[in-house]
Amino acid sequence: MSIDDTASDRLLTEVERQQKYLARLPDDYQFPLFNAAQALESQRRSGYRNTAAAAREIVDNAIEAKATRIDICFERPKQLKAHQRADTIFAMAFIDNGSGMLPKMARYALSWGSGTHFDDPGFIGKFGFGLPNASINQTRLVEVYTKTADSPTITKATLDARKVKTHGLHSIEEPVDAALPDFVQTYLDKAGLAFEHGTVVVWVDPDRLTYRTPALMKEHLLDDFGVTYRYLLDKVELHIDKTRVAAVDPLFLTDHARYFLDETKGGAKQSADYSIAVKYARDPDTGQMALTKIEDLSEIDRADPGLEAAGAIYVRVSRFPYGFAEAAPKGQKAASDANRRFEIRKTRRGMSFVRAGREIETVDVFPKSVKDQAKGLGNWPLLQSYAYHWGVEVKFDPDLDEVFGITNDKQTVRPIEDLWRLFASEKIDEQLGREQSEQRNIRKAAREKLRQAKAQRSPEPTAAESAAAAADTMTGHKPRVTERVKAEVREKFEVKVAERAKVDASSVDAARVALEAEASKRPYVIDFYDEPRGPFFKPEWLNGSQIGVIINREHPFFQTLYSPLLNLPAGGQAKQALDVLLIALARAELAVENEETANFYLTQRERKWSEFLTDAYRSLQQKLAPLDEETAEAEQQIDGDIAELEAAE
Repeated sequence: MSIDDTASDRLLTEVERQQKYLARLPDDYQFPLFNAAQALESQRRSGYRNTAAAAREIVDNAIEAKATRIDICFERPKQLKAHQRADTIFAMAFIDNGSGMLPKMARYALSWGSGTHFDDPGFIGKFGFGLPNASINQTRLVEVYTKTADSPTITKATLDARKVKTHGLHSIEEPVDAALPDFVQTYLDKAGLAFEHGTVVVWVDPDRLTYRTPALMKEHLLDDFGVTYRYLLDKVELHIDKTRVAAVDPLFLTDHARYFLDETKGGAKQSADYSIAVKYARDPDTGQMALTKIEDLSEIDRADPGLEAAGAIYVRVSRFPYGFAEAAPKGQKAASDANRRFEIRKTRRGMSFVRAGREIETVDVFPKSVKDQAKGLGNWPLLQSYAYHWGVEVKFDPDLDEVFGITNDKQTVRPIEDLWRLFASEKIDEQLGREQSEQRNIRKAAREKLRQAKAQRSPEPTAAESAAAAADTMTGHKPRVTERVKAEVREKFEVKVAERAKVDASSVDAARVALEAEASKRPYVIDFYDEPRGPFFKPEWLNGSQIGVIINREHPFFQTLYSPLLNLPAGGQAKQALDVLLIALARAELAVENEETANFYLTQRERKWSEFLTDAYRSLQQKLAPLDEETAEAEQQIDGDIAELEAAE
């Protein structure tokens, strides 16, 4: 039964669909391991996160070829297509001064799995996928120009995905002698560089670039490469369109890297470091592969058939002081080093894994489930916004690739469970938990400093104070000092009069008149005090006839309820309404004539209300602690206000 080749797949049964596609195969089809056209199209959709991730593969190859300098340059289009901008990237070239390749090797290098370092674990790469995989991901046409030191000519090899047949075998074209592309030669001439040996990889008319303009692509690569190759930039120079890449340590502990600041001047501190020798071998009892810590690598029997790998893992943790890495105000560009550090941390929050000196990935999700904890994988912190302010790095050699689960695109790590168990046994999870808590406490203290600075007695009557005074006028019942405390209030008032007279260098009578006038003009006043174990507020007679509501800034009532209201615009209606309530409570308590009743009110406020509120508000603070992973923006305004406050001081 023949199937109409134009029939829609949706109208066919599964078997009919198979017949339709099999009928398209040529009679001499040899059933190769891969369908070239489909495989290439699939590779173009492989998981490189962005152009920088793909470009790293080309840079890795150059470093392995012993290059001491690598340049990336761009070609603008000579003739614009419809809707194409003049500053669009038409071609992108990677130029290195490495050893270069023999003509046959240049052809071989464009096929998948053609690496020459697979049996040499000391290299950055070894899978043989980098050049073709990364290139085809970004373009359909890649050209390789290469020359060894003793070769009189430059060899050009090409991989053109557009020419790959739907069916049948496909081979890399025979290489030819060629001159460098004009834009590459022009770049070298202007930079004063000669192409005596090395390799140039050109992505022609790339169609999958993350950024289409040279300026944005340059910034993209400078930022990424500075972090990715931070440990290798002392051995090889990287230049993006004539700008040299500078090392950036996301932990900010490397003294020659950008944005470093000495610890004594407010820079990052290495809070912990670990050196762990391990072996990954088959357990003779269970037959299962297991990762275990060992005392000395020199004692390892490398001939042991059960040994898969052995090596050292280095872990370091850094802690940033307050203000070291802070977000720029919303809507504004990073203007300071602190802002730029924060931008780096935004892309590197979590555990940075570095293989052979080259960063692979920053993992921002740790084992956290109940099941993970039951399996002994550790009690790792949830990466809240505080994780922007500490860093952790794990360095290892390619010998341990199986332990870290390195993928062939060198973008991802998938550590085995034993690695998390090992880290937990070294208490690295506890250390990161301490870093999280430390940053939480630092920021909490800073926010309280700001809020307490805002919580000051207003120089003029507030809306709440005026409203309370107006209510007295409407009812015709203004508060009066009771006989019970009149003598005490008068005595305190005279002390205040004497103090005012001394400060103002005026007579006692003049000071008395001034204070009485203030009390008359402002019968109620909200003020603040600090007493860690004191009640949440206390009522007092001030200036002889003025009722003071004195709020305790050290009480959880202030921290949980009152302080957040201070950040509301124009004082906030809620804050003013709360002040009226407190004035009403103070007014009622101070109006009590009976000594026994007054003591009852005092006891209730200090021992019942305040103690209960302390416990309840602390519990509430714990329950409402932020669990989200994107709270940094919410803290930006507070952090900016604190910075302004500190500058003013």
